[in-house]
Amino acid sequence: MAVPQVIVPVARLDRAALRALGFARAISSDVTAVHVADSVTAAERMRAGWRARDDGIALVVIESPHRALIPPLLAYVDARARQDDERPITVVLAEFVPRHFWEYVLHNQTALRLKFRLFFRPNTVVVDVPYHLAGDARHDGAGA
Repeated sequence: MAVPQVIVPVARLDRAALRALGFARAISSDVTAVHVADSVTAAERMRAGWRARDDGIALVVIESPHRALIPPLLAYVDARARQDDERPITVVLAEFVPRHFWEYVLHNQTALRLKFRLFFRPNTVVVDVPYHLAGDARHDGAGA
C-alpha cells in the first residue's frame, strides 16, 4: 500500500492540534497541515506561529473571507486527490473530548460536519485523534 497523503486541518496551534500532528507524522512522511483563515491578519498570525514551531510539516493557508471552512477544505482535499489518485488521503482530525458528554456538541460541530462530508469519498480515510479536556482548563492555549 502506498504512503498516504495526510491532511490535518488546524484551526489554531493548541494541544489538540499538536497531538493530531504528532499522530499524522507517525503514520506518514507526507503530512500537510491546512488552516482556513477568515482574514489576511489571521493567515499571517498562523504562518508566524507555524514558522516558530519549525518541525518540518508543511502548512497550507487558505484564505476564506466569507468564514466558510468546510468548502475550501474539501476543495483542497479534492485537489490533492487529483494530483495522485493512487495514494489514499487520510484526514486527521483533532477532536476535543469534554469532561461531560453533553458538552461534546459544543466543541466538535465542525469536525462532525467535515466527517460527514468526507465519509462518502472514495480513497479517503478519516481519523479522529481525541484530546481529553478533563483536568486541562487551558485547552485553547498553545503548548504541549
